[in-house]
Amino acid sequence: MTDDQVFHARHGTDASPARHDPANVHAAPATEAREARHLDRVHWILDHLPASRPGRPVAVLDLGCDDGELSLLLAERGDRVTGIDVEPPAIAHARRRRDRLPADVASRTDFTVGDGHGLDGVPDCSFDAAVAGEILDRVGDPVQVLGELHRTLRPGATLVFTVPYGVSEEVLRLAHAGSTEQAEDDEPAAVSPDAERRRVFYHGSLRHLVEPLFEIRELTVLRRHLAGVAVRRDEQRGTPGFALSRAETAFLQRERHLHREIGELRARCAEMAARQSTLMRAGEDLLDRNAELRAEATRLRHRVNHLEGRLAEYRELIARLRRSRAWRLITAYRRVRYPAGGKVDSREVEPVAAKRPMVITGSTGVATPALPARTEAPATPAK
Repeated sequence: MTDDQVFHARHGTDASPARHDPANVHAAPATEAREARHLDRVHWILDHLPASRPGRPVAVLDLGCDDGELSLLLAERGDRVTGIDVEPPAIAHARRRRDRLPADVASRTDFTVGDGHGLDGVPDCSFDAAVAGEILDRVGDPVQVLGELHRTLRPGATLVFTVPYGVSEEVLRLAHAGSTEQAEDDEPAAVSPDAERRRVFYHGSLRHLVEPLFEIRELTVLRRHLAGVAVRRDEQRGTPGFALSRAETAFLQRERHLHREIGELRARCAEMAARQSTLMRAGEDLLDRNAELRAEATRLRHRVNHLEGRLAEYRELIARLRRSRAWRLITAYRRVRYPAGGKVDSREVEPVAAKRPMVITGSTGVATPALPARTEAPATPAK
């Protein structure tokens, strides 16, 4: 097992730069994806820096060290590290982290506030290796920063650097913030210094900037970043500078256009997702209403069945009445009293019916009006 493998095993990390599944990263939230990319860069830098040997520690310059994460990892594996950053709060946080480590590790680290454009307090040829992680795309003059790195590194020293590859998320975020501010104020938005210094790097522009001072030994794409390993040249070859070729400029315009289309598609996807959510809620309301209507229909069906049963009982009762003797007598009486073709006068029938006593028949139990007493017609005298 190598020293790097022992180091990764001690800290519970994987030495392989591609230890995260890209499918899982895309499924994870954006913050987790950024953290995974950051960890991959840190481990890639650790794996490509020269390692210290017993009694021969490597002196490393961590330019733009931020909170000292990489510097402290290098110190734990035995390197002597000098971390420099332009932000005093970041250096203060790095020192607090260092103070919590064992004394031997803390003694191998030194954090200083400084600007990469002028490392005046650093002597020439002081370091065996240097790290420039994500600073060449945002510093004011990357040529001057590389010149300071060339001055402070020993002949044949190693430089490990990373820059965002193409249009980075930071550039898009700053551009989106500027366009939003301009749309709200209806005036040209003032571009911040950080937004002005953001550079877009491709292979050609990065080589044109680095190779006059450092010989690039390895240059690869690592999770939306260009990561490279270079060796300090004894003599400068050519003039370093930052410039995009025609092909890179055309590709940059095309990439920005694609990012705008992607942003529009994401906005449309968000809108469609919102509409889908609204339709789902409306569908749930319709399902609830449908369930209520079904319950009401079931209740009405039970009511209809009940009324149909009552109607069948009434029809049976009417049939029984029509088969009774009392019904036949009433029918015969009406035929005698009201001959066929005659009309019943309600003014005649109702008073008589009101005075007529009711008679309850024996078996049927149905009340029927009593028949009037029969009157004998007077006898006609004989002639």
